Amino acid sequence: MKVKDLLIGAAYYTEYMPYERVEKDMQLMKEAGINTIRIAESTWSTWEPHDNIFDFSKLHHVLSMAEKYDLNVIIGTPTYAVPSWLIKKYPDIMAITKHGQEIYGGRQHFDLTNPTFRKYCERITRRLMEEQKKYKCVIGFQLDNETRAANAANSGTQQLFVESLKQKYPDIDEFNHEFGLDYWSNRVNSWEDFPDIRGTINGSLSAAYKKFLRDVITGFLAFLASIVREYMRPDQFITHNFDYAWDDHSVGLQPLVDQPEAAECMDIAGCDIYHESNEDFTGIEIDFGGSIARSLKNDNYLVLETACQGLTQWLPYPGQIRLQAYSHLASGADSVMYWHWHSIHNAIESYWKGILSHDLKPNREYYEIKEYAGEMNKLKKSLLHLNKKSKAAILLDQRSLTGLDEFPINTVLTYNQIFRWMHDTCYKMNLETDIVYKESNFSDYKLLFVPALYSASKETIEKLRAYVQSGGHLILGFKSCFSDEELKIYPDSQPFMMTDLVGASYSDFTYPKNTALLLKDISGNEYKAPLSKWIELLIPSDAEVWARYDNPFWKDYAAVTHKKNGTGSVTYLGCYFEEKELEMLIKKVIQEEKVNISLRKEHFPVIIKEGMSENNKKIRYIFNYSSHSEEYCHDTDNLKVLLNNNEVLPLDGNEVVRPGATLKIEPWNLLILSEI
Repeated sequence: MKVKDLLIGAAYYTEYMPYERVEKDMQLMKEAGINTIRIAESTWSTWEPHDNIFDFSKLHHVLSMAEKYDLNVIIGTPTYAVPSWLIKKYPDIMAITKHGQEIYGGRQHFDLTNPTFRKYCERITRRLMEEQKKYKCVIGFQLDNETRAANAANSGTQQLFVESLKQKYPDIDEFNHEFGLDYWSNRVNSWEDFPDIRGTINGSLSAAYKKFLRDVITGFLAFLASIVREYMRPDQFITHNFDYAWDDHSVGLQPLVDQPEAAECMDIAGCDIYHESNEDFTGIEIDFGGSIARSLKNDNYLVLETACQGLTQWLPYPGQIRLQAYSHLASGADSVMYWHWHSIHNAIESYWKGILSHDLKPNREYYEIKEYAGEMNKLKKSLLHLNKKSKAAILLDQRSLTGLDEFPINTVLTYNQIFRWMHDTCYKMNLETDIVYKESNFSDYKLLFVPALYSASKETIEKLRAYVQSGGHLILGFKSCFSDEELKIYPDSQPFMMTDLVGASYSDFTYPKNTALLLKDISGNEYKAPLSKWIELLIPSDAEVWARYDNPFWKDYAAVTHKKNGTGSVTYLGCYFEEKELEMLIKKVIQEEKVNISLRKEHFPVIIKEGMSENNKKIRYIFNYSSHSEEYCHDTDNLKVLLNNNEVLPLDGNEVVRPGATLKIEPWNLLILSEI
């Protein structure tokens, strides 16, 4: 399902405002070209101030004004932050973790499996759906908000986990064998004697419980979706604002939610993407976040939250809010929505600033949104519903992420860092990548990157083998094919079931000390490069050795190998090194194997992204993520200019860019070209 129009908007909370100003805000939104607001996901205690006593007056006021000003509305179910009276009445709703029972105050600190919690969630959701159903401005519904399972280990939750294990392993002896529970006498000889999961030292069991909690989230969102669907019109949609792993901003695959599974109950995927700005704005987070969001339904998606001003250190330079918006569209987004319209005046997120600052007056950010909203209104027929299909893909895997959390490579190298190492290198060299999963059909991709597939079933490995044997080119990262889906290490040469296609094997691994990478560049010149964090000592059989270790004791081992397998190939990366060397090796694979991928001469900060418009015309974005001007030399088919830095050109105009033409890109600006 796709939205009918490009959505430009923000989260809006009249209940947070220091005084009544709904109509004034909507007048300002309308003047700025904002056409959508997102409401209600934080307002349970406003709608239901006391048990079974409801007050939806603020909801009706906002929806009435939205209809007056012709604004679309996305309504969130208010289920991620509960009212205090509910916890006072039913304290067992709060999650119990390793640190004891959670204390009321924050959000998502409760047990999603608690029957009482679910009963009250259903009641408030049904009442909300009844209250909104007469308003035509409501175009869709957001389930909950960045849902979490709070690491809940309440007795009822643990019992459900045990029941799931009993279904998967009817024979308890098989369960003990698969999880290696004879170690330290952790064996469970009766399901009734199953110990408290909070005390386990078994990484496989801990990972299985984390997987169970992800399934709890999937079930909870499906539960909410089933309620909402009873009230929906055919033209409305269900979505959710999936977020990403976090380290002061979005950094990678979210470990706490199985997003592809959770998205099955939804019509459109949604996401929240946050990134650094000013000198640190690269577009990278928008790219990988968009690729993940796009993969959830294999379609366009909604950006339901992104920063306008955001955190203090994120304050954007002039032009960057506009550049950010086009960056989202170039990744396949059909909306750009900010958290939030207004900066709030108290509580924990007071200095996470919205579009308007605390004075609530139009400002630089407001006028920049107004500028690009006007541009997009002229261009949206060409830019909306961009269809993207890359020739390369990165295979992501949540079980492997969890596996490397339970069994870390070291304290400084995580699964997401390895994913980002591959993704960011491709991004900077202008090699666009899609995201796929073990369940995906990735046979059509010319090049497949696999970062640290630590957990791989035999079926998954057979699928990778089939990909190579049918002519695919696999770049396989270290620590791949090491354990099964329960994180039980395979008792054989590594990488398991892949040594013949890799043309090498290993059993020794360590951290590099006084060791460099010794390799040849594409021209055949040998040089040394830095190594860090991890090395595997590869013993080649019939593979080409593309890199070795510069260490007198490791010199006989390979660091990177490459082997042709019919028309396919496997390049195995046995160590962690810098992006410069990874880029060189990727180019070497593409050139030597004659992979049908065109390598661009442009490099970051000039980033090129492409897709097909709804009328099947190629759209090319050329971004400049830097504080200085850059040049773009056009070397392909004749394309016409839609946007030249800050100038929107007529769609029916004839400003054609011919091969060999050079165009200037201003700092923090872009060009948009279209097939004639």
